[in-house]
Amino acid sequence: MTMNAGPGKTKSAIPISRTVAPTTEAISRDLKIRGLPTLGNAPAPPPGSEVTPASAGSVPPPHEIRHRPIHPAASRPPAAPPSVTLRTITFEFGSAQLRPESIETLRNLGNALNQDQDKKTFLIEGHTDRSGSRVYNDELSKRRADAVKDYLVKNMGVSADRLQTVGKGFSELAIQSQPYAAENRRVIVVNTGAS
Repeated sequence: MTMNAGPGKTKSAIPISRTVAPTTEAISRDLKIRGLPTLGNAPAPPPGSEVTPASAGSVPPPHEIRHRPIHPAASRPPAAPPSVTLRTITFEFGSAQLRPESIETLRNLGNALNQDQDKKTFLIEGHTDRSGSRVYNDELSKRRADAVKDYLVKNMGVSADRLQTVGKGFSELAIQSQPYAAENRRVIVVNTGAS
């Protein structure tokens, strides 16, 4: 697509990307506790197909059997709890003042939390980019997480005792190679699973 830029000149139109607020359903889905897969039920074998020594095949002698090392479950890293990153919750520069563009996402988040039948608890994490000192960013990110909680409690009726907040500052950058990128300034809601 081109636009007329004057006599004999044209310039390309640059599409403007708009970040869309996640729906209540999308937020709910991302915050659900993910259950372990089930094995299901295998059908019973037909009569007469039992395994007998003759149909089982030959078993190698004990000295040829190789054993795999057994790793206890405790040595595996724990699975991360379900969470959703909400980049459409934005704030005024250097402030914990929510921007008007954040309201739709906050309403959808509040609706999703209110639809949670198990009444789980959630942790709201505030994150910043690398601009400024560690102390400043830790405080700013905590105030931003608190602002999200305050909105959910006061405007959406979410129970305050179901929400905890923490300010992570720039300790967990989304893009390590670009510490000042806007993607680092975000709010993450984590399902802590406790009820």
